Amino acid sequence: MRKSHPVVGTRATILIADLRGFSTLMDSVAPTLMVELLDRFFGLMAGIVDRHGGLVDKLMGDSIMAVFGVPTRRPDDLIRALNCAVEMQLGMIDLNRRNEALGEPRLYAGIALSTGDVMAGCFGSDVYNEYTVIGTPVNLASRIEGYALRGQILLSEATFRAAGHAIQVGNVNEVQVKGRSTPVMLYELKAVKEPRLLRVPTIEIRKTPRILVDFPAVFQRVDDKRILPERFVGQVNDMGYFGLCVDLPMALPPYSEVLMSLAPEFGLDGPLEVYARVLRSLPNKDRFRTNLQFTTIDTPGHRKIKQYVDHILWGS
Repeated sequence: MRKSHPVVGTRATILIADLRGFSTLMDSVAPTLMVELLDRFFGLMAGIVDRHGGLVDKLMGDSIMAVFGVPTRRPDDLIRALNCAVEMQLGMIDLNRRNEALGEPRLYAGIALSTGDVMAGCFGSDVYNEYTVIGTPVNLASRIEGYALRGQILLSEATFRAAGHAIQVGNVNEVQVKGRSTPVMLYELKAVKEPRLLRVPTIEIRKTPRILVDFPAVFQRVDDKRILPERFVGQVNDMGYFGLCVDLPMALPPYSEVLMSLAPEFGLDGPLEVYARVLRSLPNKDRFRTNLQFTTIDTPGHRKIKQYVDHILWGS
């Protein structure tokens, strides 16, 4: 039957939660386990969305998109969406406890929220159509999600301003996103204060053991999940289980993604490839000292790094 929901304009908040580094993780687990991990993630996320009165719009690979404000608009849609995002990150902690108990990989999500005017309704043809939302806030949420680190929730400027005093935010970063001629401000959500205080759980990175090192690594930028061909060499000066510090020949913007090859120092015949995101990049003499956080966890490459750190520390 042709469209049962007419297309209407409305204001809504878009939420996208995406698994960090899952594409790389897929290469190291059996297909049956991959399906099980995704089912657990989607089941958890969909349940939280439903509890907060949102609508699951679609599943996209290893991400889920939800909408607050359609088909029925409520005055507290934004607060519902913000609380939903925080509870998603809290839920990931419980999910990982279960995964670890089963000896299975941990999963981490990055979440983005964008608020604005959208068109909602059934789009498609007589053969196939679906109820969904389209518009600039949807596209922006998709772009912002790509900048979110593990365990992080990023807000668009419209979402930040609409939330007002109901939230606490941390870092604010200016980034250039594809499809935008001007930079976009990203606000890191730390807590929602309504209807009660709910804090975003912190994933501690610097509390893991770290070692001083001095060796080169080859880097390539990653743009919209596509590896760019240009290679450049950086000098790694310290590293731990979940990240490293490297001197690079150029400054990289916060939250941008890189692929690095660490083969020579790990005694491997082939390259050890690990994906990471930029936390900060500061001038240091004629280079840029750059802190990176690994986006791929519990993959063969990440396990090799952990083994290397342990070997240097304890000879194990």
